[in-house]
Amino acid sequence: MINIIGLGPGKFDYITKIGENLIKNSDIIIGGKRNLESIEDYIGEKLEITDNLKDIVEHINKNKNKEISIIASGDPSIYGIARYIVKNVDSENISDDVNIISGISSMQYIFSKIYIDMNDLYITSSHGKEPNFDYILSHKKACMVTDKNIGPREISKEIMTRGLKKTVVVGENMSYDNERITVGSPEDILKKENYDMNVVVILDEE
Repeated sequence: MINIIGLGPGKFDYITKIGENLIKNSDIIIGGKRNLESIEDYIGEKLEITDNLKDIVEHINKNKNKEISIIASGDPSIYGIARYIVKNVDSENISDDVNIISGISSMQYIFSKIYIDMNDLYITSSHGKEPNFDYILSHKKACMVTDKNIGPREISKEIMTRGLKKTVVVGENMSYDNERITVGSPEDILKKENYDMNVVVILDEE
């Protein structure tokens, strides 16, 4: 069985119990370097995910007789690896071969920290694409998983260019010891030059 397991926003404490048990009983664990390092007690085979996901899928297909767990930050179905694996792994019936275990996403986590509900939230990501900011900023409440090219500063500039009144929330290193949440206007956000790994919430001013 291929398990795709969400580890939660960062700290291993946020993983579900079912996810933790599946990892313990796996023959092979596949994940990013930081995620693999969080599985301290696992003594089986570990395979680090690189930019070449085709190699990962090939390794999975060659070892389908084994218990494989692919671990991912957040929820693997929210701009995560689940979509790629489901589409590319060899399977006649995906439900027989793949088991997805949801995790707490960084989006869910940050909303719990700022005491705002997620009802009617528009969620998106800037990973590997050019966001449609006209559409994103038309929503009263939006949340974006960012990357190194488009982050809090770029989002703030897009808001200012359109003359919109928005509150921006930047959550860095969610759930880790160095977690930091910054709330302010786009002008406030631009005062800082660099942000660590983050998720951004964009809200209409009330």
